[in-house]
Amino acid sequence: MFRTPARRPPDNGKTQITDTAPCQKSLRFTLGRDTVEPVRGEVLAEFQKQAALPGFRKGKAPVGLIQQQYAKPIEEETLHRVTRRALEQAAKEHALKPVGPFEVSAAAFTDSGGLTLEATVEVEPAFALAAYKGIPLTKIAVDVNTSDVDQALAKLQESMAQLVPAASGEGKERQVPALDDELAKDLGSESLGQLRAHVEAKLREQRRTTQAEALEAALCAALLARHPFGVPPRLVGHQAERLTREFKARLLLSGLSEEQVTAEVSKFTGELRTSAERRVKLGFILDRIAEQENIAVAQDELVKRLWELSRRWKKDPAEVRKLFDAEGLWGSVVSSIRQEKTIAMLLSAAAVQESATSSTATGPITTHD
Repeated sequence: MFRTPARRPPDNGKTQITDTAPCQKSLRFTLGRDTVEPVRGEVLAEFQKQAALPGFRKGKAPVGLIQQQYAKPIEEETLHRVTRRALEQAAKEHALKPVGPFEVSAAAFTDSGGLTLEATVEVEPAFALAAYKGIPLTKIAVDVNTSDVDQALAKLQESMAQLVPAASGEGKERQVPALDDELAKDLGSESLGQLRAHVEAKLREQRRTTQAEALEAALCAALLARHPFGVPPRLVGHQAERLTREFKARLLLSGLSEEQVTAEVSKFTGELRTSAERRVKLGFILDRIAEQENIAVAQDELVKRLWELSRRWKKDPAEVRKLFDAEGLWGSVVSSIRQEKTIAMLLSAAAVQESATSSTATGPITTHD
């Protein structure tokens, strides 16, 4: 039987829900025998059907013997099922929106009082949507002038420098090639004019990417500023762990040792936690806006993302789909696409003005697509 607690549980059916932390609820309630016993009978019948005891055919052992032989596992399974169903029902009746599993802190049964449950759960934050359309944003201009192209060509010219025997005959000296058609051919272009056109196009492409990233970052910052609310700590912790793993992987791939990686990660622990909190909070805001705007993800969008990820990871699409099925990752993929569509909608609805100052941030220019 279930263990008897030292104190008498509250009245049958009474549910107490309290806020114990930001986005955390504590539940305490009692279920009477009329709720517990049918579940126990269900579990007992399953054990009897599967049991193969000496002297009896499978499924034919007496109930009393089954109760005696499997008392503890029957008790544990009954408690597990009743607890799970009761918590799911409580969440539904009280409109709770869990973002993680219930953590049961107490579960005790008495013949007179029934089953007493105490549990905590993190839930979605409650907040009102602020105005999210027409957000004022400033777009960096993407002009590329002759000087920009000249500087980029000069860097390419420098990158092609070689060590040649010195004119004095002693040692070697660095020789930078002339900026002409020959150099252009070495870099994959037919002429210097074609190389200039290619470099200019690459500069524009880079600056458009920088422009788009800056615009999205400004939009997200505005959304966060307009929605002050707390987020579930455990959810932030899980996100921080994921960001930390990704950060470690990038550092290891860059050639740092395990010791160097550990030391480097320790410097950014606070920043990673802050970034995780921002991401979790932004996710709640975007999901709420998507719900408000009825933004959904179509099947063909999922298929397209599957192919994109397959190409990126250099894996067969069937293998990637099998992984998603096994790990239950489709929900995350749907959420990611939905949030991307929501950001695109918000950017199209924003009040965007172009800055008079052009972006000058560029990366290295590649001469081949």
